[in-house]
Amino acid sequence: MDIDTVPGHVVGEAGRTAPVPSPRTDAAGARFDAIYETYRLLLRRLAVRRGIPVRDADDLVHDVFATYLANAANVRDVHGYLIGAICNAARQYQRRERAAPFCDGQDVCAVKANDDLLDGVIANLVIRAALARLGSSCRETLQRFFLLGETAVSIAESRETSPNYIRRLLNYCRNRVRSIYLQMES
Repeated sequence: MDIDTVPGHVVGEAGRTAPVPSPRTDAAGARFDAIYETYRLLLRRLAVRRGIPVRDADDLVHDVFATYLANAANVRDVHGYLIGAICNAARQYQRRERAAPFCDGQDVCAVKANDDLLDGVIANLVIRAALARLGSSCRETLQRFFLLGETAVSIAESRETSPNYIRRLLNYCRNRVRSIYLQMES
């Protein structure tokens, strides 16, 4: 059989054959073009609104449409899929950008000195050491009240005591932690 007569193929440059686009492919391509034109500006605007620079927002939009094109048969709600995809892409972009300034593209990442970060770490360690010196009752009460957001009433109910006792205990424990912290700081 001659290559010029292969059904469903045409001869292109350098004698290579290429499949003839079927009407179904053209319809799918036209549908994709319509979806692209409908959502391109909206997705770009959403990316920029989420803090993505304009120069990178277009790249994210193209990535979203590329993933849509690869999964178009599995997508039921095009609008929801595209909006969710651009939001996820923007979040991933921001995660990468937050991590990037520390390394500046180097193979070995040397964290830059930051006095605020260092002071925060030191204060956190000192506070942890101060809390470790407290008794378990104070430590648990402070943790439940300040970290877990429980009320004095709920703590009192679980300990089978009065809310006023818990409030006095919180006051005592805060003062105790403060004095330990000041001793450790000096």
